[in-house]
Amino acid sequence: MKKSLFSLVGAAALASTAFMSSAIADSFTLRIGSGHPSAPTPYVRNLENVFVPNVVKRVAAETEHKVKFIEAYGGKIAKVHETLEAVEKGLLDLGAYCVCFETAKLLPLNFDYFVPFTSADPRIVNKVKAELIEKYPELTAVLPEKYNQIYLPGLSAFDDYGIGTVEPWKKAEELKGRKIVAAGPNLPWVSLFGAIPVTSTLPTMYNDMATGVAEGTVIFPTAHGGGYKFYEVAPYWTVVGFGAMNQNIFTMNADTAAKLPADVMKIIEEEAQVYSKAVNEDVWAGYTKGLEKLVAVGEEKGLKDTVYYLPMEEKQKWAETIKDWPNTRANDIMNEYGVDGIKIMDEYMDMMEAEGHEWPVRYQFSKL
Repeated sequence: MKKSLFSLVGAAALASTAFMSSAIADSFTLRIGSGHPSAPTPYVRNLENVFVPNVVKRVAAETEHKVKFIEAYGGKIAKVHETLEAVEKGLLDLGAYCVCFETAKLLPLNFDYFVPFTSADPRIVNKVKAELIEKYPELTAVLPEKYNQIYLPGLSAFDDYGIGTVEPWKKAEELKGRKIVAAGPNLPWVSLFGAIPVTSTLPTMYNDMATGVAEGTVIFPTAHGGGYKFYEVAPYWTVVGFGAMNQNIFTMNADTAAKLPADVMKIIEEEAQVYSKAVNEDVWAGYTKGLEKLVAVGEEKGLKDTVYYLPMEEKQKWAETIKDWPNTRANDIMNEYGVDGIKIMDEYMDMMEAEGHEWPVRYQFSKL
C-alpha cells in the first residue's frame, strides 16, 4: 500500500464511525475523490459539477434523507494509481479512476486499450463498451470479489488519442528511436513501432517533456491543448486516430453501499449514468476545442502545421505492424483472469463496425 494511503488509515476509521452515527439520523456524509484534478479533467470536473450536486438535490427532494459530500480531487486523498485501493479501504466512499493504472488488478477492463485505431467519438465507444460490460459481468466481478467495491454505471472517456511532440513528424517511421511517454498499457502502441517507451501520468508529463525525459506523449487534445498545457513544451500534434478510450470507471465502497438506504442507492446509480453521459459529451466538445487551441498557439509562435492528420495509409502501416499484439493481450486476459478476452475484443470490433467505424486493419483473435 502506498504511503499516502497508510497515513490516512486512522482518519478512515474515525470517518467510518462518523458515517455509522450519521446513518442513524438519516444523514450521510460521503467522501468522493480522484487522483486527477477537477478543472482540466472532464471525468473529474463532472463529478464536481454534475454528479455531486445532482445527488444532493435529488436525495433531499425525493427521499427522507440527506447526503453531503466531502470532495477530494487532485490526489488529496489518493493519487491516480491509488484510487482503487482508497475505495477498497474506505478512505474514499466513491472514486473515479483510470483502469490504465491498474493493469495488474483490472486487466480485463483495459480491453479497449488493446484494440487501437477505434472510433474518435467517445460517445460511440462508451455505448459499445458499456453494452459489453453489461453483457459480460465477469469484466467487473473482480471489484466486489477482491477489492471491496461495486461498479457504478459511470463509465467515461478520454478523447481521441494522438501524439504530441517537441518536433514535427509526418510518417510513423520518424518516431523510431524517439522517447515517448504514456500511461503504461498503451505504450505498446508506439514501442512496437520502434519508439522508446517511458511510463508517466498526466500530472508529470509536462515536466517529462520540458526536461528532455521524453520527446513526446501519447495523449488526447483535451489535455494537450487544454488545462494541462502540454503544448507549451510540445507544440506539434498529430491526429493519429488511436481512438477515444472509455477507461475511467466509477466505483463505490461495498460497505458504504450496504449501509445506504435503497432509495439513496437508486439515485446514486441513476446519477452515475447521467454523469457518464455528461463526461462523454464534455470530452467530445473539448476534443475540437483542444485541436483549435493547438492551431492557435502554433500560429502565435509562428509555427506551421502544428496539427497534422496522419493519412489512412500510415495508420494501416502502423496497425499492420502491431496486429499480433491485440491477440496476445486477449489471451493474457483469458489465461490470467479467466475472462474470455478473445470473444469480447472480437465482438468489440464487430460492434464498432456496426456503428460505422472503419478499422485500418481488422485484428484477428484466436487462442494461442
